[in-house]
Amino acid sequence: MLPDGDSLFIRTYFADDAAWAETVDAALRPWDLGGGTLAYAGITPIDDPCFEALTVEKLESLLPAPPPYYLFLVDKQTIIDPEHPILVVDTSRGNADVMGFQTFRVVPSEMPAVENNLSLANLDFEDFSTSVDADGVFRGF
Repeated sequence: MLPDGDSLFIRTYFADDAAWAETVDAALRPWDLGGGTLAYAGITPIDDPCFEALTVEKLESLLPAPPPYYLFLVDKQTIIDPEHPILVVDTSRGNADVMGFQTFRVVPSEMPAVENNLSLANLDFEDFSTSVDADGVFRGF
């Protein structure tokens, strides 16, 4: 079962502690909204080896009822890619036309935008997933 917390940020690859720390730090950096206002990603980092090699496909068996609407996975691709693109997973099954969970990746610097807007329901998953670059990574609007 997944731990309690808002906006779970789950480590699934444990070969590089420094890259994990760098990714968490980058995801937690505030976003300057102007006028002295800062936005932060309200993530709950989960650094537990029991989640090693967790994939989107294996995730369903760990979801509580009701599941969170989304969560973030820091997988091997996140760690080895210089941009550290974090995997965002839509667990709501809001799109009946899609089998399994929808996903996209986000660079850590855009985590405040994605996490804040998903948690407040200002924007939905498709707003971000349809705005990714050709490589499937969201780098901003």
